[in-house]
Amino acid sequence: MIKRKLLIITVLCTLGFNIAAETTSTALPDTTQLLLSYIENDYELKNLTIAAKKTQLSYDATKIDKGFDFSLASGNITVKLSEDGTTISAKPSVKAELPQASNLSASVQTNLSYATDDTSISDTSVSLGVDIISSSTLTNKISLLKAERSVVEAERKLGKRVLSAEKEFYTELKTLLSSINSIMSAKEDLYSDTLEFEKIKIQGYSKASSTYRKAELKVITDEHNIESSLHSFIHDFIVFYKKCGYDIQIDDNTDLMTLVPSDIEVSTPLNILDFDKENYTSIESAKWTYKINSMERSTNKNYSLSATAGYTFDNSTTDSDSIDAGLTGSIGGLSLGAGVSMPVGGTSNYPALNFSISLNPNTFRKNTISKKQDSLTEEQELLAIETAEIDYETLIVETQQKLDSLLWEQKTVQENLLMYEDLERDLAAMYKQGFTTESDYLSAKTNLNSYIVKKVMNQIDLIMYNDDVVMNFIPDNEVTK
Repeated sequence: MIKRKLLIITVLCTLGFNIAAETTSTALPDTTQLLLSYIENDYELKNLTIAAKKTQLSYDATKIDKGFDFSLASGNITVKLSEDGTTISAKPSVKAELPQASNLSASVQTNLSYATDDTSISDTSVSLGVDIISSSTLTNKISLLKAERSVVEAERKLGKRVLSAEKEFYTELKTLLSSINSIMSAKEDLYSDTLEFEKIKIQGYSKASSTYRKAELKVITDEHNIESSLHSFIHDFIVFYKKCGYDIQIDDNTDLMTLVPSDIEVSTPLNILDFDKENYTSIESAKWTYKINSMERSTNKNYSLSATAGYTFDNSTTDSDSIDAGLTGSIGGLSLGAGVSMPVGGTSNYPALNFSISLNPNTFRKNTISKKQDSLTEEQELLAIETAEIDYETLIVETQQKLDSLLWEQKTVQENLLMYEDLERDLAAMYKQGFTTESDYLSAKTNLNSYIVKKVMNQIDLIMYNDDVVMNFIPDNEVTK
């Protein structure tokens, strides 16, 4: 079942929704082609296809953002004009980052000055930085997982829309078949009422009598009902085929049974218990939400520590080359920083030290509130999983009951169909021999046609039942991280 749906998606995406051109014909296309044409003309499916492509592009952009990053910068370039000549200064830099490796970064920067008679380079530094205690690696992973999930969900929506479009197609087709059944039932009423009217005529009732007029009025009403129903049916039938990209011409004289499809797919009913409970859409979605949010909550640390190390050529602070190192950390609302620059090869051996400290008391208070909020959110997520599991058990019962009803209906319709086939065959022979009335024969034929239509409608119900079952689960072959 699912393979057939995936094939439809593949065809639609490959051909760009150009499966069938709009045509005008009196011949009816086969049901499969009609279905594919109906799906082709589904604008929601087209829109979801475009949305899926956009989501994939967003995912690709996220992978770039969270991958290796390299940048070159000139810094501020200053050009000074004077009588002594032109002076140009700049602060170029090069930086490379690898976010998934604990925000590992490397950078080179310098001060460059150019004059007519002199060029100088100062404060050239090479540095490395890395997070020692940080949630950056996990945060980057979460961002990628969310972007990947968006692609998965976009593909799921696309697949489900194919099934929904198929259901809508068969729902409309079933409505048309139901209209055919109603028209045939109305014709049977007309046969019966016409027979009663003829009996009243034979019995010699006056045209002015209430008995005669009532009987005549019933026949007229039956004819009007048939005419009205047939008019509405023709309208709905033409509109339905128009949705499928076909211009069909039919009229009041068209044999309705020629409009009943004989190539409807005979579907084997799916057993919902054959589907993995963990693949139930609501359960899978609730558990994924809990998993990804738990990962996010684990990144909400109130402490961090990072380190830097590097070498600076001609450091203006120490008037020599220097080896530099630094640590920055935070605990709640308290942030601390310390750095040292050790002179190398200069006249002084005294290091240059720098310190920083900041305190925000409200951060401690807000962190306590955030933890309580996270705890309540986690309870909600666990409750959502529990609710989804309860919904699954309810769905099992409802689906099994629905299947039992459809199979019972299938059996009943088939039994009655065989009975009316025998009756119609017998009455046809008797009518030819003059042993039964035309009304009795037409009534038997109408009942036979009615059960032919009901059999097709039951086949449609089984197809839609299978669609419902499949739509409640994610595909078995879907890879979700």
